[in-house]
Amino acid sequence: MSSSTSKAPSTEFDAKYGILNLNTPPRSPMCGRYKQSFAYYTLRSRLPVTLTSIIDSITKDKDELISKYGEDSREEIKNIIGSISKLKYQLQTDKALEPFEEPDIEIWNSFIQNMDEENNSFFKTCWLYAECYMYRRLSSFFENSKTLKSFDYFAKQKQNALINSVVCIEEILNVLQGIEITYDSFRLMIKLNLWGNRCDLSITSGKQVQLGNNPFDLIRSFDNKILIDNSKSVFECLKSTNSNKPAVVEFVCDNAGYELFTDFVLADYLIKSKLVEKVRFNLKAIPWFVSDATINDLNWTLYYLQNHSIPILKQYGERWQELLNHKKFEIAPLDYFWTSPYEYYRMCNINPELYQKLSESRLVIFKGDLNYRKLIGDFSWSCTEQFITCLRGFLPTDFVSLRTVKADLICGLLEGQAEKVFELDQNWMTTGEYGTIQFISKPTIYDKAAITSSLSME
Repeated sequence: MSSSTSKAPSTEFDAKYGILNLNTPPRSPMCGRYKQSFAYYTLRSRLPVTLTSIIDSITKDKDELISKYGEDSREEIKNIIGSISKLKYQLQTDKALEPFEEPDIEIWNSFIQNMDEENNSFFKTCWLYAECYMYRRLSSFFENSKTLKSFDYFAKQKQNALINSVVCIEEILNVLQGIEITYDSFRLMIKLNLWGNRCDLSITSGKQVQLGNNPFDLIRSFDNKILIDNSKSVFECLKSTNSNKPAVVEFVCDNAGYELFTDFVLADYLIKSKLVEKVRFNLKAIPWFVSDATINDLNWTLYYLQNHSIPILKQYGERWQELLNHKKFEIAPLDYFWTSPYEYYRMCNINPELYQKLSESRLVIFKGDLNYRKLIGDFSWSCTEQFITCLRGFLPTDFVSLRTVKADLICGLLEGQAEKVFELDQNWMTTGEYGTIQFISKPTIYDKAAITSSLSME
């Protein structure tokens, strides 16, 4: 199962680095050595463009940065640009992943040390590991500087993503103001949050995504593109009076900008409806995958809304700040696991405290494509494989994945469903135009045989 990303004949690069002009074989890790995969396209084309755009941006804003961070930053900017250029060269020549010296040194270096030496390079290792490594290495260049430690090189793009969405934001808040609490309105809010995930700057190498003016028209027009819709199960989970867990929902956030705004909209609805008592936001500790949300992004979003000239934006900015002040909204403690290379089935061993924390909540909402990749691994599952099998034992509590499809892996589809979508669009798995609302409930006893079987495929 793969989208048609590249059909070019073999090149000198392919011959030199052992690239195979094939799709990813079934039940194999997805990696850049398979030319017909989105992994190859990402490593060969998208990620070098991302690194180049950061170099261009820093070069363009150099005087502004020196003015803000001081004259000492001049030489550090030059060194950082050199380091990013070197990283780009290492990526483009399939070099090995090197150890780190940052706060999460142990989790990353242990991972790298345990890699099979034969497969420790950008194109030979699992795509997930290579991509996470690139963004982690990028952050390390700034962390190791004296003057630019706090600089978020993606901040302007993330802020512009929200500023450019003001027309949509105003319309959504006007609807939210008078909304009644019903299953239909809940489904509208969860679909709004799902399609907010289309605004992913990493998939466009930082180029802004145009939303159009009417978000609810967009939602209605995309109803037939939700391939799995478990909204009703999510609603029933939240309404359940049988749960012995506190009514806390954890968002494992994805993008800042418009998507983070829709996270707030859904969180507000959950509090207002009394479906939950508290919503907790899990954010990234470092700039990540271009548009992923950090604590600074969340605080900037609230500040921007509270100080906006449009009254309803100001009203909701103040309301959400109040919910934060009164701990109805809560920012989870920063955890470097979210910026580690590990799939989530490893969480209970790598970070048992985080696994335990998630297990105490009523529901976890995993946002976006990267979280989905970490839930089921960058692994070429059959698209009809059961979600529970692909999770390989990761079941801390009930959870839902809200994801627009931007990578060529998926599970839980009906027989023949993928084939029908391929007839409409050969590249549907990488465009973000299809989505899934995929829920799983933690039963008292679940199919351990299926999980054991899937673990043996590692």
